[in-house]
Amino acid sequence: MTQRLQTFDLLKGVAVILMIQVHLVELFATPKIYESMLGKILLFLGGPPVAPVFLFIFGFFIARGDKTVMQLLKRAGFILLTGLLLNILLNLNFFFSIFKGEFSYSIWPYVFGVDILINASFSLLFVALLRVINKENIMLYIILALISAFMGRYLLKYTPHGNYQYLLSIFYGASKWSYFPLFPWLAYTLSGYAFCLIRKKNDLAFLNNVKGKIITWAAGLVFLLLTLRFAVLIASNLPLYYHHGYIFFLWVIIFMAFYGFVIDEINRLAGRTLLFRYLRWLGENVTLIYIIQWLIIGNTATAVFRSVSSPWILLLSFAGVLLVSSLLAYAIRKSFLEDNTNRLPIP
Repeated sequence: MTQRLQTFDLLKGVAVILMIQVHLVELFATPKIYESMLGKILLFLGGPPVAPVFLFIFGFFIARGDKTVMQLLKRAGFILLTGLLLNILLNLNFFFSIFKGEFSYSIWPYVFGVDILINASFSLLFVALLRVINKENIMLYIILALISAFMGRYLLKYTPHGNYQYLLSIFYGASKWSYFPLFPWLAYTLSGYAFCLIRKKNDLAFLNNVKGKIITWAAGLVFLLLTLRFAVLIASNLPLYYHHGYIFFLWVIIFMAFYGFVIDEINRLAGRTLLFRYLRWLGENVTLIYIIQWLIIGNTATAVFRSVSSPWILLLSFAGVLLVSSLLAYAIRKSFLEDNTNRLPIP
């Protein structure tokens, strides 16, 4: 495996760790923890280093692959069905409670919640159709990424009513169950696609020499020092984060460039250690672990929703979810998916 692919797997593996902790903070922690400075930091760590990284790498591998448009469309349909099925399964305990009369909620916002799998399916559909027009025009993908980021905030002024919300929520934040709508989140998939095209046509070897590394480290640290407070304020406010605009999108792109550089350096220095081999394994199996951890956290959350007041209990919960998810993913891969033919096309 090349250094670059190892770095992508490590990025995804770290994102898995951060994803599990943020799901626990969102659903298990009391408001006192959730709204504290620690909570804001944990929400930030579950923001820019997670979903944007997943979708960016997703776009990179769409561009890198050789799938036909029809194959991409079929995969988009499969991911959509997987996302809808996951929405049902992770909320089963909650649905049973509703049917028993313990809660008075409609199930449909939970069935049609626009999470990252739903976003990935429509992003793949969009990119597949875009490839018919022009497969390798870098500027086209960059311009469309910027437009997507801009539309994420602009469309919020149009609030539909009735059942139209379920359809429109896929495309923008038209409802509280629109977590990862196509706009602005398509921008990250398009950016990853554009980056792959840039890598094909340009040599970025200057990042491997001492001078290039020093400049990158200095620029990245200064950037974070000057802007990190702004990013934490947005990423820790979930409605703002889910429906951010082009300014935060540009921040995330710059952040990911530096973050990816740092992770690449870490992988060069310590990539052979057991810890980083495990993290890369998590990255290789991110879709399976994503599904398993949501089934555990989603169904448990019905019983403990925002009632855990001890950080130690949250830490133990994190360790338990990570351990069980890893073991189940390993067992499933060994038993059913060892040949990799059934791996979902999600980074």
